[in-house]
Amino acid sequence: MVNKRLEKKLKSPRLIFWDWTGTLADEAQLDRAICEEIEKFIALTKQISLSQAKELFQNYLKELEGQWEWHDYVRHSRHFNLPWKEIQKKHLDKLKLLPDAKEVLNWTKEKGYINILATNAVRAIIKLRLNHLKIEPFFDTLITSDDVQALKASGQHFKLGLNLYQAQPSKCFSIGDNPIQDINSARQLGLKTIHCRFGTNLTHYHTSHLTSNHQELVKADFSINQLIEVKNILERNNHG
Repeated sequence: MVNKRLEKKLKSPRLIFWDWTGTLADEAQLDRAICEEIEKFIALTKQISLSQAKELFQNYLKELEGQWEWHDYVRHSRHFNLPWKEIQKKHLDKLKLLPDAKEVLNWTKEKGYINILATNAVRAIIKLRLNHLKIEPFFDTLITSDDVQALKASGQHFKLGLNLYQAQPSKCFSIGDNPIQDINSARQLGLKTIHCRFGTNLTHYHTSHLTSNHQELVKADFSINQLIEVKNILERNNHG
């Protein structure tokens, strides 16, 4: 027999597209440490000074600014012939889940929402991090930048999720901290949006990539200062 909750989900799917870094997780220390580790590896393997390695890596990243490949640590490591998984695992202890993240994700699942993690990260990296935090079971679907070959600002992550579940945008939410990647692109497709004010300083950009996004005007339907507020918003809007 089909689970009634699952059956209801599929008949009238209500999706929540969750951003990851700056929304559910603080990756600033982790990504800073990984970038510095990559620079050390480059200096060692190429037998150049650390300052030369930093310049080489940052120039490489600058060429990828504004593209989804900027987020692809696997690509970066292969480009410089480095062990990407070893570097990632070494610093996973610096990854932090934000307060109330598990509680809110569990609550939305219990209320019949389909939790979609929509991220500019690539699949290999985000799965490693989700597994470390033991949080992947909270999500029904992952949509990554290498899945759609685009940044979230393109709207492709949202389009894929909507098509996958044949959902109406007006019944769905995008929740995130980036005005361009998480809010504006989702609103253009008709989704309701919740802006996480607290995420601005929880993301590490090793170059200027997407940094200016956080300075853009936010046109979200709702804004929150802590994740737990999501529950009240959904309940007030008859989505609970």
